[in-house]
Amino acid sequence: MSLIIYPVAGDSRAFLPAAFSLAMQTNQRAFASPFGGSEQVTDMLNDRWSCTLDLPPTEHNRAAKRESFVEAMRGQANHTELYHFGRPTPLGTLSGSPTAQTTLQGASVIVINATTGQTLLAGDMIGVDGLLLRVAADCTSSAGAITVTLTNRLRRSVTSGAAVVWDRPTAPFRLASTPSVRYVAGYAEGVKLDFVEKVD
Repeated sequence: MSLIIYPVAGDSRAFLPAAFSLAMQTNQRAFASPFGGSEQVTDMLNDRWSCTLDLPPTEHNRAAKRESFVEAMRGQANHTELYHFGRPTPLGTLSGSPTAQTTLQGASVIVINATTGQTLLAGDMIGVDGLLLRVAADCTSSAGAITVTLTNRLRRSVTSGAAVVWDRPTAPFRLASTPSVRYVAGYAEGVKLDFVEKVD
């Protein structure tokens, strides 16, 4: 399997989405009593992201680049790295070179070494050790550390000193749809690309 670079930097008019969504998929098992109707839900702690990119109509030559990218993905055989196109950097003030403290697999809270007073706001995205994480609630660094509650759980442990990415943090994604480009006179219609996070 190969990494195929999503070429938004090379040709933003061909690959910058007109609409974007990122949703967390939770892996759960629900059991309902056949008698009283009570339910029990077990969280399997294997959250993953899915996302959709809606690419707008474009010129024929740029549409050809879209075809090339889709075919290079070879279905789900290869993968690309994507970030939150609607919010590539935090709404909070986190910047510089923050690092993570040791955090165990399955945790929903992570402590980050960051300059006192820096903030992360609910909905901000950060990346740690290849994991794309969403901040669940506003938080502020105090005494050089910021305790961050996450909407998703850590699929693996994080070691002390791991870099925290705040500028376009990415995760690996596989193409989950089989889009095609439809050419009409004078332009090519928009294309919808569906992705699901690649989990090893």
